[in-house]
Amino acid sequence: MSTKYKELFEPAYIGKVQIKNKLSMAPMGPVGYADALGAMNQRLQEYYVERAKGGIGLIITGICSVDLDIEGMVRPGLPCPTQNPLAFIHEAYQMNERIHAYGTKIFLQLTGGLGRSALPGFATKFIAPSENENRFDPRIKHREMTIEEIKNMIQKFVMSAVVAKKAGFDGVEIHAVHEGYLLDQFAIA
Repeated sequence: MSTKYKELFEPAYIGKVQIKNKLSMAPMGPVGYADALGAMNQRLQEYYVERAKGGIGLIITGICSVDLDIEGMVRPGLPCPTQNPLAFIHEAYQMNERIHAYGTKIFLQLTGGLGRSALPGFATKFIAPSENENRFDPRIKHREMTIEEIKNMIQKFVMSAVVAKKAGFDGVEIHAVHEGYLLDQFAIA
């Protein structure tokens, strides 16, 4: 091994979680990699396990929706810990055990949804923090979310984090401030 970049291969910490090296796999959207129950399908699980075999220190999964119903997302689309928590835990726990066998840590990335950045055809309910046009098709108007919908989304984040912990994930990452998805839109609403 080259000693020029030896610091990359030394342990690091995120909070109390020790990562075996400073190599991290950035999240990539797993659209279409959920099974009918909202769990990660076998193909996606194998993808993450192969990254662990390759020596990566931290895997951050692609976005998992905290609530497919709030926007009426097509199914199977994104994995969703709250759609069927037991199925999600069952599938993810087995995957995480295999990933941990290689000394790799894994964080579950959670998203609140797409808001005005929803691709036409991917969602059936068009919402946003305030009334707005769709980013891709200005003919589509997104209605303002209700206070109850916002409270429900917050609760689904909490539920998803609890499911992630039970499924053996080492942490969660909140998907925000990227491409203008729903949570980002609260900052500019």
